[in-house]
Amino acid sequence: MKETKILDVIMIGGGPIGLTCALEAKAHGLNYLILEKGCLVNSLYHYPMNMTFFSTSEKLEIGDIPFVSIASKPTRNEALEYYRRVAVKEQLHIHLFEKVEGVTPLAQYEPAVFEVKTIKGIYYANNIVVATG
Repeated sequence: MKETKILDVIMIGGGPIGLTCALEAKAHGLNYLILEKGCLVNSLYHYPMNMTFFSTSEKLEIGDIPFVSIASKPTRNEALEYYRRVAVKEQLHIHLFEKVEGVTPLAQYEPAVFEVKTIKGIYYANNIVVATG
């Protein structure tokens, strides 16, 4: 396993919390990866088309990046666009449409190493964040 890259952290879930964790990992110089089973902010994508959030746009902001919306409470489409812009602007490391099939701690390694199996490959990380909502 010496030839295999071990990431500092893998985030399972590419929603607002997974993106926020990635922004923090990046800010602290950590090697990270987001694995998302569907499209970016997949859960929001499946919300009703005309949905309006109960929260204001300011409360949905992440990473000190302003969330400007037409009304005080943003719509689903505005949120989808906002989180996409955050991911692109910050050049976050994200693998979309890569479902995680299992996470296994590898007991023989100190500090801890986790093996993360997906439908497309295997990754290794010292830390796992499960941000699946």
